[in-house]
Amino acid sequence: MITRGRNGGVFLAALFVMVVGFGYLLAVQFEPTANKAYVVPAQNVELVEIMKGLENENNAAAQQIVDLRGQLAELESKGAATSDEVRVLTQQLGELRGKAGLAEATGPGVVVTLSDSSRTPTLSDDPNYFVIHDGYLRSIVNLMRRYGATAIAVNDQRVLGNSPIVCAGPIILVNSSRMSPPYVITALGNPEMLADSISQDVFFRVLEMYRDQFEITCSLEKKTSVTVPASLDNAAFKYAVSAK
Repeated sequence: MITRGRNGGVFLAALFVMVVGFGYLLAVQFEPTANKAYVVPAQNVELVEIMKGLENENNAAAQQIVDLRGQLAELESKGAATSDEVRVLTQQLGELRGKAGLAEATGPGVVVTLSDSSRTPTLSDDPNYFVIHDGYLRSIVNLMRRYGATAIAVNDQRVLGNSPIVCAGPIILVNSSRMSPPYVITALGNPEMLADSISQDVFFRVLEMYRDQFEITCSLEKKTSVTVPASLDNAAFKYAVSAK
């Protein structure tokens, strides 16, 4: 009887310790955290500053390219005035630059605008349907090419055949330039043909369905005049050589 009483006392003591410990864990787990400030790691702050510095350098270099091209165009104009042969060569050079995307282009076309949803997804929603992905931009650009666009740009970036459109975490990069919504995709070409063909394409209809269901922005407009900026990418051919 004495042994059994001692064992019962030990059991009750162990049970009490377990209950107290479990209660403490619950209290810690559900402790209010609203007043705790989130501290951004110093390394992340440093990386953000480095990224901003590189973007400023990139913008300065892009402006320098624009200025140098302007000076070159002025010199070419002066040279074209010296002889008919130089004038013809200058004209041909300008046409080649236009075809290569190295010159600004203006004319009729269409504008597709995409942007993230303004609605906050619920716990039962898939948040991927509420944001614009890099694949959406690539698909719209490919549709524009398929249906006859002669020049394309996403926001202020000219899109060429080798222009990368990629996702980098929460942002989209076009030609390594950071994009933020709304994404305005401009295309030069026959407005009627482009608008009719794009609007009837299955992919664009899916985007319209996302617009109706998830409230993303998806619009297509015909324009009598749009402007596509020149590409600032001076292509360097690492492996290609001229044919003999």
